[in-house]
Amino acid sequence: MLLTIGGMVLAAIFFATLTVFLALETRFNWQARATKKRLEEVNVSGPAAQAASSLLREDKLSSIPILNRILLRKSVGLHLKKLIAQAGAATNPGTVILSMLSLGGLAYLITQYITRNALFGLVVMPIVGSLPYVYLRYRRSKRIRDFEELLPEALDVIVGSLRAGFTFELAMKLVAQEIPDPLGFEFGVVFEEQNLGVPLADALGELRERVPSDDLDLLAVSLLIHRRTGGNLAEILEKTASTIRDRFRLKREIRTKTAHGRFSGLVLVVLPLVMIAIILALNPDYFLVLLHEKAGQYMLMGAVVMQIVGIFIIRRIIDIKI
Repeated sequence: MLLTIGGMVLAAIFFATLTVFLALETRFNWQARATKKRLEEVNVSGPAAQAASSLLREDKLSSIPILNRILLRKSVGLHLKKLIAQAGAATNPGTVILSMLSLGGLAYLITQYITRNALFGLVVMPIVGSLPYVYLRYRRSKRIRDFEELLPEALDVIVGSLRAGFTFELAMKLVAQEIPDPLGFEFGVVFEEQNLGVPLADALGELRERVPSDDLDLLAVSLLIHRRTGGNLAEILEKTASTIRDRFRLKREIRTKTAHGRFSGLVLVVLPLVMIAIILALNPDYFLVLLHEKAGQYMLMGAVVMQIVGIFIIRRIIDIKI
């Protein structure tokens, strides 16, 4: 018994240490410091430095060679790489995979120790282990939302610059300097790519991969059509900005109409957790029966599964596409 407890404690310490290390590894690694130092030596700062830094990143899926080779052969590695780029996170797929495995393993050990039920631990493990992936999905959604909110303002800056006699490339540089992240950063990347000789169509295609937005697709199509047919670019972009504002106004109205559904979903998710906390505070033995008895553990597993299914159904109901 003592040997089992000792092994689980050591495994828990290992997984916790590995999780913390993976969270801090990308932020403080020597490659990031070396890139920052090179940019400082050439006196590059501001949005240009951020865009240049993004172009200098190593195209690796993991800093561990074996894991990097495995992820290069699997579609999950490319999927995570795309998700990380869309979320604007400073990490790599290998770190995300190891973080998920570490959190899942730690959750399994803790759950198995508390409940003495390996099956219950196997149910909790993927839920906790998926938290890094869920966080990346949340960051991606928030980043795209922030990008779309800033897009009409950026188009106004481009229209004003074009009418003042600036070229489209210089107008994009001005957007990168004046508009905050994430839009300023992404337009700075497009500007730097064009400086390196990348065609506008290819640079916009990469931008659409990093920011999957219908509003951005509308802008990219307008620019590409203008490049082929010509016309008054300032007038085209002004109408595009007006259309995007109308779409954004409609999205806000939809969010207002679906606020009740979103609040109901939040209550359904939070209420069981609040009730568990209240019961544990008033009469812990009343709830611990669910953890120690087989029937209670199966009931908890069923409740967790039904909660997840309910969250998915509510999200599908309130997610209205326009």
